[in-house]
Amino acid sequence: MASSQPPHEDELLEDDSALLDPAEAGEEIPDDPDHPMDSDPEDEGDEQEIRLQNDSVAHFDLHTDSIFTIAQHPLDPSIIATGSGDDTTYVFSTSTPSPVLPQSYESNPKPGRPSLKPIAKLTGHKDSVNALAFTLPSGDYLLTGGLDGRLRVHTTKDTSYPLLAEALEVPEINFLIPCPHPSYPNTFALGASDGSVWVYTIDAADNVAPLQILQTYFLHTQPCTAGAWTPGGKMLATVCEGGSFYVWDPFGEASAAGMVNAGSQTVVDLTTEDQRFAVEGGLYSVSVAPGGAFAVVGGAGGMIRVVGLPRLGAATSGSATQRLKGGGAKNKSSEGKKAGGPDTASSGQAGQILASPPSPRRQRRNPRLQRTTAHAPRSRKCRREHRALRYSA
Repeated sequence: MASSQPPHEDELLEDDSALLDPAEAGEEIPDDPDHPMDSDPEDEGDEQEIRLQNDSVAHFDLHTDSIFTIAQHPLDPSIIATGSGDDTTYVFSTSTPSPVLPQSYESNPKPGRPSLKPIAKLTGHKDSVNALAFTLPSGDYLLTGGLDGRLRVHTTKDTSYPLLAEALEVPEINFLIPCPHPSYPNTFALGASDGSVWVYTIDAADNVAPLQILQTYFLHTQPCTAGAWTPGGKMLATVCEGGSFYVWDPFGEASAAGMVNAGSQTVVDLTTEDQRFAVEGGLYSVSVAPGGAFAVVGGAGGMIRVVGLPRLGAATSGSATQRLKGGGAKNKSSEGKKAGGPDTASSGQAGQILASPPSPRRQRRNPRLQRTTAHAPRSRKCRREHRALRYSA
């Protein structure tokens, strides 16, 4: 007679009594030795041994602290000046006899070589020297700027680099940049920690005051971090930690061309009040295109802005003023091209934000951009970051 009970049910009931209660269960962790992190198959075989060779021609090691700034003579590139956290500036020459082949190719290389000998050691700063510049066009003077706010001018015509003049107007000097304007030799600009911008010129014939102030600007509200002259040296662009960008007219040429509004100090002014221009973390770098048509500013968060600049050429006719008042459409006419061509004063795009590329972080957060770059070649570090982002999503 067939049984209504499923087969083997009695055996299952007996087995259940042998099971552990969940409360009595414990976690057993087997021994697991350390293993390397997971890697893509394409990473295998990428590792290789790299043998480094010191093939330098010479070296200089007399500084006792970090080197913050380096300047090169405009006419004699072998003359180098270095400024350091040891409050000193050294000037030395790299024009040493160099071997036909690098040292790594010599059959019997020497175990070591002495440091280059300094031409001059300049002292006088009470804090780190973090800005250096040779004046243009001939490098007649070496400028040193420090975190003590001192500006010191040394003449280069004597190998001892004697001090010509000194000024103390600001708390700290952040940068020094020589002006390339052919009509204003030995002129330069500096940016300071209090946001001020100063334009000086050097007149050695003036025995009383060889260091003369041409212009001072105080619109930046936070430390002025970087500056750049336009290619001809007619305008000066500066940025600051507060995110403002100004283009100055130190010699009045833009004003004469009708590019500066009445009562204004600037040719271009952009601040964080314009949300299209605002860069989180402030601005720390600026560069002007070789043609002078635009400037690029860079911020702490990896963001940049491309801003149009006015262009000053040999001809500065009244057409520039007409463009400022809305005559920009005439730039495309043949008459406008005949009047001055690409080097004529024009301000059609001055102050306009021409480009605002996304930062690398914003690009990684954008899924659409991630898809377009998913198969692009990446380093091992980038691939690991890509995997982490993919898994976290």
